[in-house]
This record gives sequence, structure tokens and C-alpha cells, in this order.
Amino acid sequence: MQQLITHIDKSEVLRYLGHQGSDIPLALDQLIDQCIELTIQTITPKFLYQRFSLVPQADGIHLEQTPIVLTGNDIREHLANCQQGYLLCLTLGLSIEKMIRVKMISNPDQGVILDSCASTAVEHLADYAEKEIAAIAAKEQLNLTWRFSPGYGDLPLSVQKNIISVMNTYQKIGLTLNDNLLLTPNKSVTAIIGLSNTKLDKRTNKCDFCNNQNHCAFRKKGKQC
Repeated sequence: MQQLITHIDKSEVLRYLGHQGSDIPLALDQLIDQCIELTIQTITPKFLYQRFSLVPQADGIHLEQTPIVLTGNDIREHLANCQQGYLLCLTLGLSIEKMIRVKMISNPDQGVILDSCASTAVEHLADYAEKEIAAIAAKEQLNLTWRFSPGYGDLPLSVQKNIISVMNTYQKIGLTLNDNLLLTPNKSVTAIIGLSNTKLDKRTNKCDFCNNQNHCAFRKKGKQC
């Protein structure tokens, strides 16, 4: 199987670690490099996506021929002018999660760094998958929204149940939910990406829908998570 993640952006890892731009001690710098390499060796990245027609109705946006209904004003605004959309599901696998859990106990510094490396890697994987979708859209001269995940704004986490069922994620990529409707493995993502034949407003981004925007450390620095 192709190795999907061969590089992890060190600057992004530092951002997740809350680095303020000061000099990094040599020992810590070397540890970060080791954790990046270890993460690349340990993760088993997988993703899948599928295209659906979007049907706006009174109770939300229905994904045609599925039980999925996207509810809330934020997702309705996000998918305005979108006639179709892609469901995207991806994960880094359980191995990295188990390693982080062990290291958090045996070597907390390494555990925290590995967690930041994995958070960076899952974003890289989402970007990789989104580029595939963008290439398909470009051939059809369609425009894409950015990816919108359950839990953003007022789109409830409960929609995850139907998403992973329709996409058969457990069988295909080993992705499921825990009792709190959180994805398992933890370093995973589900999202909806809208498709439109009209030009979309690129000024809007996920920060506008984030429930934590007034307290976000990244936002205070003019950055995004």
C-alpha cells in the first residue's frame, strides 16, 4: 500500500505544542525530530469518500438515498448553492493512538510531542484526500467548499452515527464511534465538502463556525487550528 504520509511539517507540530517562536533547546529539537519519524513509521493512514446529491428540506439538508440529515443553520449556510457533496472519512489507525497512550505514562514529554505529530499528520491526510476530490471537481469545472465536520458550529455530533454507517467505515478503514459519539481511533476525521457549479465565497472558514473561537489560542495569534 502506498505510504500516504511521508513528511510531517515540523512548524505545525510546534504550533500544536504551543511554541511561541523562541529558540528550541537542542535536546528538545532532536526529540521532536525523533517523534516525527516515529509517527510516520507508526501511522496507518486510510481514507474514503463518496459523492451524494444534497436535498434541502425543512428539517435540514438530506443526503439523497441515505438516512443522513445535516441539521443546523451553519451547515445550511455552508452548503448554500451546493447541489452535491462528498462525505470524507479518514483515520491514522489505532497503532499511533496506543503508542501515545503508553508514552503519556512512561515518557510524558514524548507522549505530548507524539500527540502533536499525530494531530499534524491527520490534517495532512485530510488535505491529501481533499486534493483528490478537488482534482475530480476541477475536471467537471465545479467549485468546492472547505471541509465541515460534525461538531462545527451547530452541526451535531450525533450525525456521525449515520455517516459511519452509510460509509461502512468500520469494515473499510477501521473507524467507529465511542459512546460519546467521538471517533475511534481518536486521530480521525469525518467531513462534508460541498460541490457547486457557481463561484463560492472563499472568505468564510471553519473559524467562523467554531464554538471555541472566543477562547482559541490559535485565533489570538492570527492562526487556525
